Amino acid sequence: MSADLVPKLHTLEEVYAPASQEQETQRWNALQSKFSEVYGRVADFIARAPGRVNLIGEHVDFVGYSVFPAAIDKDILMAAALIPGKVGDLLQVTLHNVSPRFATTVFACDIHNPSSVQLTHEGNTRWANYFKVALQGLQPHLPSEALSQGSGQLLVLVDGSVPPESSLSSSAAMTICSSIVVLTALGAHDRVPRKEMTEVAIESERLNEAFAFVVSNTLVASDKKVSGPVQYNLRVVETRLAAALLAQALGVDADVPNLKPSYRNTLRAVADAYFATQPKAWETLLQSQEIKTTHDTLGNEASQLQAMLLLVDKHIPRTGLTREELENKLQLTSDAFHEKFLSAFPVRADQFFLHARATHVYSEAQRVLKFKALCDQANTAEQIDIQAIYAKLGSLMNESHESLRINYDCSCPELNAVVEIARKHGSLGSRLTGAGWGGCAVHLVPFDHLPSILDALTREYYQAKFPNLDKEQLANALFATQPAQGACVYTEN
Repeated sequence: MSADLVPKLHTLEEVYAPASQEQETQRWNALQSKFSEVYGRVADFIARAPGRVNLIGEHVDFVGYSVFPAAIDKDILMAAALIPGKVGDLLQVTLHNVSPRFATTVFACDIHNPSSVQLTHEGNTRWANYFKVALQGLQPHLPSEALSQGSGQLLVLVDGSVPPESSLSSSAAMTICSSIVVLTALGAHDRVPRKEMTEVAIESERLNEAFAFVVSNTLVASDKKVSGPVQYNLRVVETRLAAALLAQALGVDADVPNLKPSYRNTLRAVADAYFATQPKAWETLLQSQEIKTTHDTLGNEASQLQAMLLLVDKHIPRTGLTREELENKLQLTSDAFHEKFLSAFPVRADQFFLHARATHVYSEAQRVLKFKALCDQANTAEQIDIQAIYAKLGSLMNESHESLRINYDCSCPELNAVVEIARKHGSLGSRLTGAGWGGCAVHLVPFDHLPSILDALTREYYQAKFPNLDKEQLANALFATQPAQGACVYTEN
């Protein structure tokens, strides 16, 4: 099996951890039975895409740094079958969901013309847009023989266990699963690599079964349309301003041509430009014992991030800066400042806290590298102290949350509450995951502490704050998981 292709699996033992196999077997059997009931025939295959939780690395991906996600066992399943049509005919897609919340949708498209797929922006059929955008995005990558099969009826039944709006990437799972259905139905599964299907390939090593991750959804949602100008959007602008101020101080051009356009003039771009164009300055920085030690233990990239943290301390004020102060420092008129930094989306702020935001980005990017190095060590070393490895992973997760809480200022009382409860009852590491200001926290938990942590979170958070939650709602909000199999296609043979 090529590592570049979505794997084809034939048993659920290859998909789920032992603890969840009985429950998932019942779910998959129910999905296949429901497909036969709805469509009057058996499914050809089932596509699966997991939700994912970001173990570490928050608010650094949009400037070009890596994150460390893990697939979880909650997932999106799509049972599907293609009834071939005549060459040149349209492809009619029928999407049915096992949940009555989502209305059945039928639409036709010309597989040769992505613009023939019309998105729906109102009503309870909007969920079908995930499938539609997958069709649109894949079309340029489909080989001619797949396009020639793009007619007839594509029948799909969807079942999802990833809670929506929970920072567990339910929308990404829907889009990826839809892409797998299209590729498999059109016979192009082995022609389009994963890297063409999704920009970021997520690979998670299975961790020692003595530990699990607990995901706790605070059930607090942050509406980006309402809060964006003072939260998410503002943080993006602050990191861009920090990059501009740092680039000016270091004398570099951060419009790095070999980076994606969206990563240019970011903190990542400043670092890349600085180390590429000023090797003597880097040699001088390497004389620092702190940077040299990081270089010797973690390598070049991690040590350069350590250097950037020192440069942030040196060149960016720790206090908040007003717009007028920034215009003066960057030598921009008010109109030019607005056009360069404030025109993309609305923000509101009296002061911009650039030192704290830049400190978070560079330190969080370095924590991702440290986390990966520990996982690599656990997977490759002949003799390891696994307890010590997990303790260090937990410490990195705790450091991440504190940076997100203080430097990036994107936590909230509810997130801090579940983090503190979990730590108090034995979590090795707990942190918010996702954009913040609500959503989920993730906790690294030894199995022998799992019951007490789940019980404590239930009593001290959910029953106290949401006393009317039923068992199903609680199970969707609070659950244990282990890093799971990634996206796949399931066939009987």
